[in-house]
Amino acid sequence: MGDPEPRQSRVKHNLHGDYISNLPHDLKQEIFLKLPIKDVVRTSILSSKWKDSWTSIPTLAFAQKSTDSKLIKLVDNVLMVHCGPILNFKLVLKHPCNEAMGRWMLILSRNGVRSLDLRYSGDEKCKIPSRFFSCVALEWVLMSCCIINAPRTFQGFKLLRTIGLENCNLTGISIGNLVSCCPLLEKLGLHKFIHQGCLHILAPNLIQLYLYGEFHDLCIETPKLTFGSIGLHSRNRDYKKSIAEKAGKESNITRVLGYLLNIQKLHVFEDFIDYLAMGPIPENLPAIFYELTEIDVPLCCSVQDKIAAAFCLFKGAPNLKKLRIEFLYYGGEDQQPAQILSKLKATEGCLFKCLEIVNIVHVQNNVLLAKWMLEFAKLVLNTAPVLHKLNIINFEDATFFTKLECFPKLSKKAEIASVKNDKDWF
Repeated sequence: MGDPEPRQSRVKHNLHGDYISNLPHDLKQEIFLKLPIKDVVRTSILSSKWKDSWTSIPTLAFAQKSTDSKLIKLVDNVLMVHCGPILNFKLVLKHPCNEAMGRWMLILSRNGVRSLDLRYSGDEKCKIPSRFFSCVALEWVLMSCCIINAPRTFQGFKLLRTIGLENCNLTGISIGNLVSCCPLLEKLGLHKFIHQGCLHILAPNLIQLYLYGEFHDLCIETPKLTFGSIGLHSRNRDYKKSIAEKAGKESNITRVLGYLLNIQKLHVFEDFIDYLAMGPIPENLPAIFYELTEIDVPLCCSVQDKIAAAFCLFKGAPNLKKLRIEFLYYGGEDQQPAQILSKLKATEGCLFKCLEIVNIVHVQNNVLLAKWMLEFAKLVLNTAPVLHKLNIINFEDATFFTKLECFPKLSKKAEIASVKNDKDWF
């Protein structure tokens, strides 16, 4: 038996060993996921063992850091040599690439893509070919600035759980029909959209809903919904007028929110309060939101119907723990906040028996708004037995806080604070 290898020789051998070429395949895949796609492709020059390692990665992400033409060429070259399934595909581009998108969507549909993220930031929208609807394995979709054309033969995405569309146009299918064709859908986001007529959201498994766009009417059938963020946006006064004219004998707040029995967090934007306040405000909603613990709502203090709609919502949430409220004023009647809030308090009973945290947000410099903020804070302090914090956001008037500290507090633990922002509310 020969002499053992000298220690110095073994050390020299280890120092010059090609460890990187012998990394396990799974570890190489993890490295690829943390690198930009250009650097992933460049790993092929490391050694013969790395030459084709990247061509089977299941995640491809292309972000614009060069001209559109160079990025399109890069995507073409990568897809041309890629082998194996492409489970996740992401593309961030400024201008549409309609012809190239046709090629890419054909490849993705054949390779079992599950997650698709397409974002365009230019003024012109990208046309998504009907081949997109052949991606039957899709579970997650996010698109911005796209025109999506559905074929007549479309039967739905049976595995889709999340879809987000921003500034997108649908042709060949309505938003409501698209949603109803996704039976497993759990998260839906629609932003900057226009929908004529009633927007019908029928999704038995939906948990999270984000809506911000133009619609004439709204119907939500989502029994499992726990989070809702809803806004109605339109700069067209005639459009808003047509919505108001369609308000029937039944109040919108009853029709839209009355049966969301499992809702836990609700964020309502200003124009949607206008919509909810249409029609007679009921004394009680048809159901009690026992699960609703967090509400974020704006309040235009110059319109009593909007105030009544908000308090109707508060009354329907007996277990409310967190409340964020913005007071707004756009002219109109000179309301007396103390009288109005006192009247609402008498008719609504104990509103805030479980309330723990309240954020009152200052968004406009107006003397009347300061009065509303003060009177509402007084109401909360007088009626919330377990209140922990009353935060006044973006308002540092010393006189205001001096008055607040003089009000009686039902909760001995209640603290009053001035806070600069509350970005992480939900």
